[in-house]
Amino acid sequence: MARKKDINSEILSILVEEKTPMTVDRISKIVGRSGKTVRNHLNALSELLEDDGITLVKKPNVGVYLDVNEHQRLKVKNRCGSLKKEAVYDFQYRKEYILEILLINKFNYTMQMFADELFCSKSTIVNDLEAVEVWLENYSLKLKRKQNQGLWIEGEEIDFRKAIVEFFHEIDKSNNDEVAIDFEELDYRLSIKNFNKLKEFFADIDLIKVQKAIQNSEKRLGYSFTDQAFLNLLAHIAITIKRVKSNQEIIMPEGYTKNIQDNKAYDIAKELLEELEGKFNLKFPEDETGYICLHMLGAKIQEDITDENCKEILATQNELYVKLAKEVIRVTSDILGVDMTNDEVLLTSLVLHIRPIIVRLENGLKLRNPMLETIKNEYTGIFGATWVSSSIFEKECGLMINEDEVAYIAMHIAAAVERGMKMYKTVIVCSSGIGTAQLIKTKLVKRFHNLEILAVVSADKLSQDLIERSDIIISTVPYDINSKKVVYVSALLDNEDIFKINRLLGSLNQRHSTNKGLYERDSMVETNIISEDYCFVEKENLGFDDLIEKYGRKMIDENYAAEGFVESILGRERKSSTYIGKGLAIPHSKTEFVKRSKIAVIRLKNPMIYKHEMIDTIFILCIKMEGYDMAANVFGQFYEMLDDDSQIEELKKADSPKKINEILRRFNYGKTD
Repeated sequence: MARKKDINSEILSILVEEKTPMTVDRISKIVGRSGKTVRNHLNALSELLEDDGITLVKKPNVGVYLDVNEHQRLKVKNRCGSLKKEAVYDFQYRKEYILEILLINKFNYTMQMFADELFCSKSTIVNDLEAVEVWLENYSLKLKRKQNQGLWIEGEEIDFRKAIVEFFHEIDKSNNDEVAIDFEELDYRLSIKNFNKLKEFFADIDLIKVQKAIQNSEKRLGYSFTDQAFLNLLAHIAITIKRVKSNQEIIMPEGYTKNIQDNKAYDIAKELLEELEGKFNLKFPEDETGYICLHMLGAKIQEDITDENCKEILATQNELYVKLAKEVIRVTSDILGVDMTNDEVLLTSLVLHIRPIIVRLENGLKLRNPMLETIKNEYTGIFGATWVSSSIFEKECGLMINEDEVAYIAMHIAAAVERGMKMYKTVIVCSSGIGTAQLIKTKLVKRFHNLEILAVVSADKLSQDLIERSDIIISTVPYDINSKKVVYVSALLDNEDIFKINRLLGSLNQRHSTNKGLYERDSMVETNIISEDYCFVEKENLGFDDLIEKYGRKMIDENYAAEGFVESILGRERKSSTYIGKGLAIPHSKTEFVKRSKIAVIRLKNPMIYKHEMIDTIFILCIKMEGYDMAANVFGQFYEMLDDDSQIEELKKADSPKKINEILRRFNYGKTD
């Protein structure tokens, strides 16, 4: 949350009253900001004043001053006043400012106080508070207000803490000052940006002491936390210290602490808090030990897994976790057409990962995945396929998985796919010069990770030996060879050419896969799961919920879905978005509301912003899952399509239901009607 213009006015007010040069150090002490921050604002002010024909002079070893006459000085004073009075804070900033005051500092503020500090009207604050209330409802917290007492937040302490840590992750304090610290003391898993951000939230807490206590706990546990887990644990402990200091103690569910007292992590959490009691001169109640233990159990750990130690690790694991991991692997193997069922490293990694997942889901904890957007965009198909695991967790544990957890599982699956990916020996045949040939090679290597380029040759140099050694021949010139391994492309290697290569690789994958391949299944079009009457181009500017209501209701009315279908979809979306990257969303309900399988494909004429993402195509999945075969079929074909950028681009340009259906039909059959 930046206050650039407010700081600008402070600095400008100082300079306009001072007629001799001032050092940056002196200015920084007056405004209470670092030298680096002051320099950044001086640069911004220099540009601002330049528009008024005024020069801000900066002389090394001398200082900064305004080069103005008295008339210009008066003009700058007026400028200072206008800067203070301008409505410089946007809605997002005001919302975050209000939340920080009420959540972190827990002051009772009046609306007038907020209006004064944010340079806006009380009516603006009233509107902002509506958004604040909606945000708080996600954490079962209520915004209270009373005349002469102001505003405050009420709710359970555990919900307060969930909200605080989520608020910490959500906001971007990109302009916070640098904190004076010996960086050699900083744990390698903490970035300077995150440490500064934490320090701004918890300025009165020595975070290095907390960091060292966590490091000591890791030694006792015998393993280390991942970067994100270490940051989360540091944040939760800092919150605990701040709240206990304010007599805001947590009350864990009845019996919870007793149930985990035999766990090794409980004793270590207790030792950690005892260490901090001495350092911060406070006493932690017993329930706080349970709270910290919960976060230790839910934290991701750094894994050192090899082919040699897999069996030893698996022998010590919970049978339920092994069962869940095997089911995830079976389903995703079937979807992706890659046999991962014998990958011991994948199985062991997932089993170790599932334990903290269960802890987090059962206790309503959220672990942010910093790689979420990367996974969505670079492994869109795998991310989409991994969504099926939500059904596994729902069926076996009654738990609904969120997109951050899906992305973590997808990371393990992606690594296994890379390990098990068959490399196809490829020969490139060109008639043009070496420059064109190398350009094609570069494009192919960038687009396809499973091509091993054996040679780039001219047509007259293509030997029988190369033909026999290759799995695929990509040629820009017609060649007298009768083989299914040849695909002809243009020298430009456009989207149509990429599509041809994808189809050939798909057929090769079918022959090599030990699973039931995608091409052995009935296609979505052939089974009428997707049909022209359920392909739509939406021209109205409806919100996401309204779109689900409109087309979900159609599915109910036409007996594909049962009453409650729409509410189930929207309930899932409130917990976790089903946006999977590339402008696509796949909203779906619980299986109990599905009568017959159908997919509604909605192409938005006017893309919408939904949960900070731009969406232009929505697939409403109404899939009847008998076991997971139908899900595997549907997601398997999604996987291929989502990883085919040329098909996605065509779909985004479709301007009629007929065109949408034709694209999907061509994708499924490899041809148009």
